Amino acid sequence: MKRVIIRILSFVLWFIATVAGLAVLFIFSAFVLSSIPVNSSVAQSPPAAPVEIYVTSNGVHTDIVVPVVTPTIDWRNKIPLHHFESADSSYQYLAFGWGDRQFYMETPEWSDLTLGVALRATLWPTPSAMHVEYIASQLTPTKRQQPVLLSAEDYQDLVQYIDASFQQESGQYKHIPNSGYTGLDTFYEAHGKFYILKNCNNWVNQGLKAAGIEAALWAPLPFAVMRHLR
Repeated sequence: MKRVIIRILSFVLWFIATVAGLAVLFIFSAFVLSSIPVNSSVAQSPPAAPVEIYVTSNGVHTDIVVPVVTPTIDWRNKIPLHHFESADSSYQYLAFGWGDRQFYMETPEWSDLTLGVALRATLWPTPSAMHVEYIASQLTPTKRQQPVLLSAEDYQDLVQYIDASFQQESGQYKHIPNSGYTGLDTFYEAHGKFYILKNCNNWVNQGLKAAGIEAALWAPLPFAVMRHLR
């Protein structure tokens, strides 16, 4: 019996040490790889007729915020107002976020997060969803709301990147009915599998790369995304 207890304790200690070691390695890699810039050699002079977007962070998750209507695209043709209870034609911006579908559906508040959902989303490749929210007016620049000026060409590249993230049917995004946390947001089916090495922050970082903006080589954490924009 004593040997069994010792073996169990040894396994528990080994498991804890392994998890702790992987966590340290993950954070260390995030710091190192996020410090390596991509697109830093691209000229960053202000474009002649810029499109202003925002990158936002809540400390865990980042989003890309774009104007609803520009000469490049009217997003309402893809994301109709009737999918939202409270939004109307006066709303000027849209926030896009990519993430784990189950996590999105079951965690409207952090207090709703369960260990099972967190572990599954972190460790196992899972189906993804796009979270879209209408925003009434232009954001105020802050540490967690960074404006980015894009040329029309670069914004077109960003639009193509966002558009390709949605699952589509007959040219329309596949809406998830009765989803969303408020009357201003909802969810759509997305392409790609979510896991810790390919998460919401990496999705935003990849979008910035696609638009020719200086970004991180790898950005699994919010600070890794935001550090190149400040």
